[in-house]
Amino acid sequence: MKKLDKVIPFRTAYEPHKPCFFHTEGESLTQQHFQEECDIINIIKRHDRNGIIEHVHRGQARYGDFSEVTDYREALDLVKNAQEEFMTIPSDIRKQFDNNPGKFYEFVSNPANKDELKKMGFIQETQQAVAPSSATEPIPESVEPPIAQEPKE
Repeated sequence: MKKLDKVIPFRTAYEPHKPCFFHTEGESLTQQHFQEECDIINIIKRHDRNGIIEHVHRGQARYGDFSEVTDYREALDLVKNAQEEFMTIPSDIRKQFDNNPGKFYEFVSNPANKDELKKMGFIQETQQAVAPSSATEPIPESVEPPIAQEPKE
């Protein structure tokens, strides 16, 4: 048998190791003014106060006629963009739909799920001002429909 010239030594957790440091050269790109906003303790405190995690960007729903997709690359880009948009939704909501954007689309497309979408925070409610003479009438609840947007090219 030949003796191996280069044998990698087996390391354990008890052996001393060399510290590894990273030094930034030039100006740092870290935006320190977001430090308080991104601190997990502050995020949990805000959630405990109002029950909403505010830093999650919900985005606007996009509806459109995509029948004019002309080629395979464009279709793939549309699917990729839809996947990326779906991934911006909080993980607990994605889990309800088995992390499947198609199931989520079917759910939000059904008008019967309007109340559930309000609970999830996808539909915001606004109240209209009522004239003082009609104070005995209940205030009508109006809901803003999602804004239709054309896909980005």
